[in-house]
Amino acid sequence: MEHQNTQIITRQSAAADSTVCGKSFAPAQKKTSYILVVTRNGHMAEPVMDYALNVADRLKYRILAVHINTLPFYRDGGRRSGLFASAMQESALLFREKAEIRGLQVEHLGDAGKIGNVVNRLCHSERHIEFVVIDQGIRMEEVAAQSPVPVFSVIYTQAKAGRTNTTTHHKPRSEGVSRMSTTSRKRHVKNCFVFGALTVGVYAAVFINQDLVMTYFTKGGIYALLPVAVVFAVSYAHGNFSSSFWSALGIEGSKVAATKQVDIRKDETDSAGVRKDIRPRAQVSV
Repeated sequence: MEHQNTQIITRQSAAADSTVCGKSFAPAQKKTSYILVVTRNGHMAEPVMDYALNVADRLKYRILAVHINTLPFYRDGGRRSGLFASAMQESALLFREKAEIRGLQVEHLGDAGKIGNVVNRLCHSERHIEFVVIDQGIRMEEVAAQSPVPVFSVIYTQAKAGRTNTTTHHKPRSEGVSRMSTTSRKRHVKNCFVFGALTVGVYAAVFINQDLVMTYFTKGGIYALLPVAVVFAVSYAHGNFSSSFWSALGIEGSKVAATKQVDIRKDETDSAGVRKDIRPRAQVSV
């Protein structure tokens, strides 16, 4: 009899869990967690996408990618806003392609205004934001002061930053060197004529006005500075003429810093064997 009463009590308590005062309550569902990825550019950097996808894949979170236009009222007839929206669509397409490969879900959102205010508003929305990942170009202090959740900043090298064009054309190095040398030669020839004419003009002025020169140059006092000034003028003009003349012929003097450059190149060669770590990193500010 005691055993039967115990069973009855147990059944009643189990029923009480699902029914209170005649009303039934369904068990609470767990909210979906999101990673908020923020950029102020139309094209989100691929290292930021990859980092967010890696974390979302490991934690089984969803991703909310937000492109914030910080200059929505820029006076250019709406051209900047149009380019921003077009770039955002391209970035969203690339992000979705990366997410579909891993079976992850990515939502995209375009917003405008101050980045800190946008992050604060999204963190207090219906979505359950676990933490925020910001792209380079966004100040950590601006977001951390407004965010109620941790903020991570992804750091990557500039060579890997953003989305690069696949049709980039690189001109041969020899053509660049040839063009640079041609431009330098033309500049030296021009300087050669300018300073040569200036040197000839100073000599001609001195020889044509010999009487005037002898009258004032031999007075003494403050006039004693005139010979010194003429000597400096001739030295400056003739020196630049000589330098430009030899440079135009392709003859350059030896440089004292050549040994230092050799030492620097040697150090760079020794350290070339160490491969740089270009993986994206994250900094946290709670």
